[in-house]
Amino acid sequence: MTQPSAAAATAPVAAPGVPSLAVPVASALPAPSVPRSKPRDTPRELRRLTTAVITLSLVFGLLGLSLFTLLTWSMQRASGATAQTIRIQQIQTNLQRADANATNAFLVGGLEPADQRAAYEEAITTASRLIAEAADAEPADQAALAALNVELVDYTENIELARANNRQGFPIGAQYLRLASSGLRADALPILQNLVDANALRASSQMKVTIAIPIAIIELVLLGGLVWGQVWLAKRFRRRFNVPLAISTGIGVVSIIVTTVLISWSAASLAGVRDGNFADVRAASNARVAANDAKSNESLTLIARGSGGAFQEAWQASADSVAADITRFRDLGSLWQPYVDVHTEIRALDDGGQWDKAVQLATSKSNTTFDAFDQAVARQVDGSGAATTAGLARLMPWMIVGALLAAAAGVTMAALGRRGVQQRLKEYR
Repeated sequence: MTQPSAAAATAPVAAPGVPSLAVPVASALPAPSVPRSKPRDTPRELRRLTTAVITLSLVFGLLGLSLFTLLTWSMQRASGATAQTIRIQQIQTNLQRADANATNAFLVGGLEPADQRAAYEEAITTASRLIAEAADAEPADQAALAALNVELVDYTENIELARANNRQGFPIGAQYLRLASSGLRADALPILQNLVDANALRASSQMKVTIAIPIAIIELVLLGGLVWGQVWLAKRFRRRFNVPLAISTGIGVVSIIVTTVLISWSAASLAGVRDGNFADVRAASNARVAANDAKSNESLTLIARGSGGAFQEAWQASADSVAADITRFRDLGSLWQPYVDVHTEIRALDDGGQWDKAVQLATSKSNTTFDAFDQAVARQVDGSGAATTAGLARLMPWMIVGALLAAAAGVTMAALGRRGVQQRLKEYR
């Protein structure tokens, strides 16, 4: 007999009449392959989280530092622009004051009063000095101030020609005087007004806190990143809190609150300076310029001897401007009105054919009442200007404190955040 093969020996034998349940080896299906998940590299993820936490914290502090540094710089710029605005308006005032003294002295005839001549020379000297100071203080104004200096030379030359002819009784002296005054108003004063407007706009724009809002939003986003890091750690290590990270986030929250308080206070203070003392400086300076313009036109009206209607209209326009500007100040109205009353008397005398009496009143009582107002409004300009500068200077130390606190908060948050993540890394190891 032949031996059965190995396959036949190992194959199960079914009982007679029972179907076989065996599956042929050749027809067996392969077992499906189950994809194996890649093991997490937790230490690497923790190191990445450490880097992210440190970066977010340092950027957070850097943003706060930058914010307060920019605000400090803006306040310095605002202070400089304010000082330049006051300086330019002082040039305006001195030129108008010089013209008022020159035209009033011309009414006397012959050799002008010594005190008025001295006042004229002092005003011209002061204006020249302030032009040089303004050019040094603001390079952007140098070209306009150079043009102004040329106009000032032309003005003083025409005034000297007017004086020389007036002392000799030549009628052409009045023509030179009108030429000097009209040139001052047509050429020099518009340059100054443009400079005043530009510097006032520069000062006002620097007194606005607009950059704080976007920086605060970015800081909140960064703070949200720290919160996300804590949530990730809590889920991964099944711990509710990570104390160093929680303290780091708390410091960030406190930093944002302190920054918000400081910025809100600064914004309110800057608005108060802008709408208060700085607005007072502009109003008082404008009133003084307009008042001296009115005083000059008063004299020019008399010099014209019956044909000075245009000068009287200019006087009225300047007087209306003064009246509007001094409504901010309690005492200036009571000093301006006496001068207006004297001017009304002068016009009544001149229109009534009493020119000599009108001139006598214009060179005596009119000067006295006007000087009282001019000195008072000058004190107002000086006081409001000093208050504006002091208000801006008072805010700067707080901005420096805010910058230091923001920087310290960022560094502390970074150190605590790193410590918190490193704790979990040590636990894992």
